[in-house]
Amino acid sequence: MKKLFYAAILILFFLAALTLNLKNPQPVTIFYYFGLEWHTSLVIALTAAFALGMLLGWLIMTVSVFKNKRQVGKARKQLAKAEKEVENLRTMPIKDEV
Repeated sequence: MKKLFYAAILILFFLAALTLNLKNPQPVTIFYYFGLEWHTSLVIALTAAFALGMLLGWLIMTVSVFKNKRQVGKARKQLAKAEKEVENLRTMPIKDEV
């Protein structure tokens, strides 16, 4: 079901890009630093900017997810250690000191 949803979103994205291309066919020039420039249509420039933003967002999110998974792993190890210690304390006999 998830793949179908992502496929539908991708198709809608390409349809939007196609309609934008049909309505805005004018060429644009994008100037970079060091004298570099890129000649392309407006829709391709917008699509590239959108895709680059999505890629950067995904990379930042992935780093955050891995960091959180590592923290969860450490917390689970600490929990297991504490549970084992509690279980050991429960099984120890009680000694009366007189």
